Amino acid sequence: MSDEGSSTSPLQQPIEEPYPEGGRGWVVCAAAFFAMFTVFGIHISYGVIYANLVDEHGFGEAESAWIGSVAGSLNFLCGPVASFLCDRYGCRSVAFIGGILSVLGLFLTSFVQNPGKMYVTYGLLWGVGSGLSFTPSIIVLGQYFRKRFPLANGIASSGSGIGGLLAAPFIQFLLSNFGWQNSMRILACIANILWIGALLYGQPKTSHGGPTNTTDGGQRPLFTIWRSKPFVLLVVAVGMFQLCYPVPYMHLVKFTEDIGIPSSKGAWLLGILSITTTVSKILFGKISECACVNRRLLLQTAMFAMGLGTSLCPLATGYAGVLSYAIVYGMFDGCFVGQVPVVTADVVGHARLSQAVGNMFGAIALPMSFGPPIAGWLYHGFGSYNGAFHMAGGIAIFTSLLLFLIPYMAAKQKAFDVTDDVMHDIMGPLSHDAERYGTDGLIAMSCARSSKSGSYAVWYAMSVRRQSYTEAVRLSSDEERLTVVQTETVL
Repeated sequence: MSDEGSSTSPLQQPIEEPYPEGGRGWVVCAAAFFAMFTVFGIHISYGVIYANLVDEHGFGEAESAWIGSVAGSLNFLCGPVASFLCDRYGCRSVAFIGGILSVLGLFLTSFVQNPGKMYVTYGLLWGVGSGLSFTPSIIVLGQYFRKRFPLANGIASSGSGIGGLLAAPFIQFLLSNFGWQNSMRILACIANILWIGALLYGQPKTSHGGPTNTTDGGQRPLFTIWRSKPFVLLVVAVGMFQLCYPVPYMHLVKFTEDIGIPSSKGAWLLGILSITTTVSKILFGKISECACVNRRLLLQTAMFAMGLGTSLCPLATGYAGVLSYAIVYGMFDGCFVGQVPVVTADVVGHARLSQAVGNMFGAIALPMSFGPPIAGWLYHGFGSYNGAFHMAGGIAIFTSLLLFLIPYMAAKQKAFDVTDDVMHDIMGPLSHDAERYGTDGLIAMSCARSSKSGSYAVWYAMSVRRQSYTEAVRLSSDEERLTVVQTETVL
């Protein structure tokens, strides 16, 4: 028998499965859970720290709000850099460095007694450190999950809700019993969870024992994702929404004090916000896995409900009214937080999720930093939170309506502008002998040969008329023809 007759055609070789969909991925999901537990537990509970800075340290409302806003905005502003570094050096290394910076920032804050230095220790060091810990925790989930990404993201992101539930009364207890310095040092000790959990991150393995090629090693251009008009519209809507999103977390404790509710009860409201957020993240994560659910409309509903609730909050005159607002806001907050990465993946495709998430977080950082200080200025100028909450709610309602334009923008994009640059962006260093195929001008694809196994796979396609994205399109080894093995309609 000749060598030619005994050789195996590349089409007959097994296809690498780039998304393990479980296994060690659930361990990584647990590590991501604790990362978000720590990062957002402290960020969400800044309302307790804010009240302490104003009442006990004599800081002004606006400058105290700016300290938390700087930290919160840097948590997201680091997104583009964090995603780039994750592609180049891996999520483990980036998250490890972020954990060390977080511990250092909180520890140094314990020695600070004036706003200027606190901008550096809490705002800068803690903000950057938490950002380098948070962004990899989402990106690494995209490397292990695709079909179950909504549920995995919901479980991991529920850590922020549980963290907020426990952290708010816990920080209030620390400040009341141990003082400012010891409280910050205890939080620094807890933040060690970030770098310890980062050691569990890693690149998933294929059936051949090699790492999956879910990223391109950092060689894709950092900002090519902005060529997608639907993605730009999504970022604009989510970015504007961030003007109002942090306002309740930052000012709800102070608002309850103004209407005669003790600060201890106000701190528990933040905990109630967090527990309802936690439950809804997992619930809506499971719901969004259903093929009959339009994830974009689910996200819009959450944004609209949060805006309406915030607008009506100033009408509350007692604890029951504020409690009802906290429950409703927390429930839809969980839906919002859980669905943003999922809808982003639907809009741009999982192949570019890392770049999209990082750039989105960077873009929404600035509006997020302005919302709470503006609310503080309005409170200082008018003597109440009525104007601040009405403004925040109105913006949220408007941004929810903007997302109705995404299908229109996708249709106008004309095959997602599938140019050679976009194909390179999608394929990265995977591609050898890359070609482009078309079917009646409706579908644009990239077909490439894997550099490791020699198997062929079509990794990306988009149907313009049906407004759907297709990934993991493969060459059938037995029939030697293109076969669509997985399709998801998202618009």
